[in-house]
Amino acid sequence: MKKRMQLHNTALIQGDRLLFSRTGEHCPASGWWTPLNDETDAHFLSEGSVMPSAGGSPATWKRVPHLQRAQRPTHEYPPKGFALDSI
Repeated sequence: MKKRMQLHNTALIQGDRLLFSRTGEHCPASGWWTPLNDETDAHFLSEGSVMPSAGGSPATWKRVPHLQRAQRPTHEYPPKGFALDSI
């Protein structure tokens, strides 16, 4: 079993499980994260992955515990049964 250590630069608020982390640090918990300066730019990050930059510059990230389905980023997927071979 891994020993879990809190990073010294990571702020945790235990009651709400609101987490903060900075670019270049390891993600403390899996979930939806947004940069503090642009809360519309949400990313799903896995625990242990390196926190990315936001718009090419370092950022402080906060975890969004309850991102509503309407607020989640949408992605365009090809129709079911589509194959690149059929083009």
